[in-house]
Amino acid sequence: MNKFRRHFRIYFKNNHPAYIVDEEGNTFVFHRVTHSKTSGGKKNWKIKHNPIKGHNEALYIVKQEKRDLKGRFSLFEIELKDGVDVSYPDIKKAGRTQIHRDDDRATITSSTIIKPKRKKKGKKNGKS
Repeated sequence: MNKFRRHFRIYFKNNHPAYIVDEEGNTFVFHRVTHSKTSGGKKNWKIKHNPIKGHNEALYIVKQEKRDLKGRFSLFEIELKDGVDVSYPDIKKAGRTQIHRDDDRATITSSTIIKPKRKKKGKKNGKS
């Protein structure tokens, strides 16, 4: 059995590249790819050199992890520049949650956990 390796494919929902990090049965686990520094108000991972052949503009990978059926992706991987490694160790493998225990405090770190933003309570200016 072949070991899975990370790669880029076209995601048909938005017709843009996606960074595939893992596969689970009939689904791919992926991150969206963009040219923007932020997405949804959060910073994206910057890739120093765009690995996609024929593209030179800055490339960013959205931190939010998504899952979708393999049928919604292109059959073939996107062609990359020669000698480029797209393993990107900063991006954790899907579904792997690491628990660090230190002095009775447990912290969970994973790319699948996203802390929701708290809504700020505004002042009510209504007169009664």
